[in-house]
Amino acid sequence: MKKIISFILGTVVALNLSISVANAAAKEVRVAFFLEWPTPNQEDKVKMMFDKAMGVPVKWTNFSNGGAMTDAMLAGDIDISYSQGLVPFINAVKSKAPLKLVDVAMEYGMGGTTCVTSKASGITSANGSELEGKKVAVPLGTMAEYVFDESMKVVGADKSKMTVIQMDPEEGAAALVSGDVAMACLFGGNSIKAALTVGTRLLTVQAARDAGIKGIDITSVTDKFMKENPGMLRTFIEVTHEANARYAAGKSDMNVIAKDAEMKLGDMKETLGGFVFLNAADTKKSMESGGNLDGFLKGMGTPNGAVDTSFLPL
Repeated sequence: MKKIISFILGTVVALNLSISVANAAAKEVRVAFFLEWPTPNQEDKVKMMFDKAMGVPVKWTNFSNGGAMTDAMLAGDIDISYSQGLVPFINAVKSKAPLKLVDVAMEYGMGGTTCVTSKASGITSANGSELEGKKVAVPLGTMAEYVFDESMKVVGADKSKMTVIQMDPEEGAAALVSGDVAMACLFGGNSIKAALTVGTRLLTVQAARDAGIKGIDITSVTDKFMKENPGMLRTFIEVTHEANARYAAGKSDMNVIAKDAEMKLGDMKETLGGFVFLNAADTKKSMESGGNLDGFLKGMGTPNGAVDTSFLPL
């Protein structure tokens, strides 16, 4: 009888081990993220909770924009892009890139992504058409470009009559400070703060909200990683949502998040306060037909099959 029980237990252990191995094909998980873009799961990143939950080392690499994240994923250097801008993802899947959208990282107003005009230029929303003929810095292929496009519609400026220069946020802020551009469109707390030392927001956060300009960042994954490591992907999303719930309950370690985001605590809190982190159920609603994310995707001509809600912790 003991031999039979031992055989059964051994079979169960072997089965569980084979399942674990099947769900842990990768020896490490490589994740892309942004600095100056604080999120609750950065506490778990620092405390290595992702590593513990997923059972392998998790390597985090910061990127300057979502387009660079896409390039790294296609090159095989990144498995998961956390809080990638929606526009870079859409551009990628329109080009038939083998990527999937599996979660909403956050929704946000224009506190964390905005266009700033220099005070020296004298340009405001009231005379926005004066941007025509001027140089403006825009990180192309990002949510900041989307904000630029939508803001120009609001102020009645023709972007085709401007000299648009590709610059990442840090570069754009520096160009605005030096007077090389009349406006810089940016994301990230430190870059926006630097730009605001010599400029003002073209549209206030409230004005942008009233105009319906809202950002959505997402979690994207390569088809290869998703198919080979579904358990790991599901765990990554679960840990992230647990971090969001901890933040909603006021239990996040804000000092840890600020340090990892390379921001001062006050600046980090201000940026983080402009983000909305959806629970899994609301995320699913946003991703499905009729939801906020779904509407954005359809409006941008995203091909069918780009979204997978099956990894959400419901």
